[in-house]
Amino acid sequence: MKESERLALIAEMVSNAKHIKVAPQFQGLLDDLKQEKLAEQFTLEHGTQHASDDEVKEEFVSLDAVENDNEDDDFDNDENLVDMSQVSGSMREIFGE
Repeated sequence: MKESERLALIAEMVSNAKHIKVAPQFQGLLDDLKQEKLAEQFTLEHGTQHASDDEVKEEFVSLDAVENDNEDDDFDNDENLVDMSQVSGSMREIFGE
């Protein structure tokens, strides 16, 4: 198949595809992709966008959650984390309880 024939076939497929509707289960995805494309075009034309207060709050909450996840328990003093009344008698003797 020659290149001109392939291009004609592609053009025909594109023309036919314009009349096909998107399945309902994919409509949300298509809308999201269109919004993302519009945001990209806006950014290219007008520069970066300023963050709204809601976006800043969302980012702060997610960063705060990451920061809290990084805090490790103090395993040298982990007896402070355990209810000693739930520990067996022999284990309490080890801890001097």
